[in-house]
Amino acid sequence: MGDIVSQEWFWPAVIVSVGLPLTLIALTEMHNALARRGSRAAPIVMMVRNYLVPVAGVLVLISQPGAWQGSGTWPRVVWTIFGLLVIVVTINAINHLVFHRAEKGSWRDRFPAIFSDLIRFVFIIIGIALLFYWVWGADVAGVFAALGVTSIVVGLALQNAVGSIVSGLFLIFEAPFELGDWIETGGIRGQIIEVNWRAIHLDTGNGTVIMPTSELAEGSFVNLSRGPEPYAAVVEATFATDDPPGKVRELLVAVARDLPQAAHDRAPTATTNGGATYAVAIPLDSPGDLSAAVDTFLTRLWYAARRAELHLDGDATDDWRTPGRLQDALHQIVPLLSLRPSETDALVAHARLERYSAGEAILRPGIVPVETRFILSGTVDLMIPTDDGATVTVTELGRDDAVGLTALSRTQTISRAVATSEVDVVSLPVRVLDDIVRAHPVVAREIVRESENRVQQARLALAAVGARLPLARRVLG
Repeated sequence: MGDIVSQEWFWPAVIVSVGLPLTLIALTEMHNALARRGSRAAPIVMMVRNYLVPVAGVLVLISQPGAWQGSGTWPRVVWTIFGLLVIVVTINAINHLVFHRAEKGSWRDRFPAIFSDLIRFVFIIIGIALLFYWVWGADVAGVFAALGVTSIVVGLALQNAVGSIVSGLFLIFEAPFELGDWIETGGIRGQIIEVNWRAIHLDTGNGTVIMPTSELAEGSFVNLSRGPEPYAAVVEATFATDDPPGKVRELLVAVARDLPQAAHDRAPTATTNGGATYAVAIPLDSPGDLSAAVDTFLTRLWYAARRAELHLDGDATDDWRTPGRLQDALHQIVPLLSLRPSETDALVAHARLERYSAGEAILRPGIVPVETRFILSGTVDLMIPTDDGATVTVTELGRDDAVGLTALSRTQTISRAVATSEVDVVSLPVRVLDDIVRAHPVVAREIVRESENRVQQARLALAAVGARLPLARRVLG
């Protein structure tokens, strides 16, 4: 037994026969664990298991004295294969540790992929040259000299083309933008949806613009998504010179604040530019909302200016709010107020016709209404906000329904009434409604009945989403 152990081939044989299976089993378990986690290191471990370790076992056996007669060619071939595998595994492992595991936003994460590919290629060439020098005794000095001369010639021939590409690559490495940012350059405005070493893809909302990175690197651009403040849309509007500037600015801010695209943590601001021209800055959640925000703002501003009796674009005409139309509106609602048609003349001096565009809020939570509006045409959603900031639709109001029933009880409302189409209403001040209720108590009973009906609808709507009605008597829209 002692003679066998003392043989030079014994321990290498034991290492191969025992160590090789154990190493393969350990590498298999490691690969399975990495694969379950979705790690990019799993293929590297599998390469080591399937190729590097078996070739290493062969090397251990053929490297023993007497295992191969003479120097021979095949041992060198095996050593060459082993060296190539070591080079590939080492480079892939370094690439994984340095770049694949880089923290988001770090220089390693921003490092262009083509640069890392070029570095890997250079190391592979150097590794192969050194491998052939050590194993085969090849003269690699000429190879390196040829590579140097070739690189100089190619660099001089392609300096213009390569220069633009390299400048673009350095722009990407600098990372003045990232996926999802909105940029504006040369009259083109869009959101970055893809970045590679050659070009940047911008979604303009009307197609995709593919812009070479060198073009951005050589020019200037504005990153609309980066800044200490949210991106603001600036809209100009002109009113009549007789319109009070303070009232106009209040109207502009009120309309801008209620836009669905407006940022909730920043307030709009309005300025007077002179010549009856005003500008309003509207902070937006995203620069991509610019077109929609401007369109919605200008649409709602037209309706709001008419309701406030201001003259947008200096237009002093209003063919809709006429005495005849007001009389027709009052004749429509007098049955709801238990009045006779002859009593409409007493309401003319106090009633107002108003018109709202789709999406405008007619009633907001947390206020005590000072007037009640009766819907002449169109539809309105009556909604209640929940604790998580969402809203639940209670019911849809239509022709002859009232908005602002809490005006009579002088209580706050937590409901929101939003027009879902163009809505025409006639508005009556609370003092007029008080007189009507005193003269006709049946009107008060009808209002209470409708209030209770809406409270019940609110309970059902909130229960459907797992919420409760906080203060029932205040939920009157």
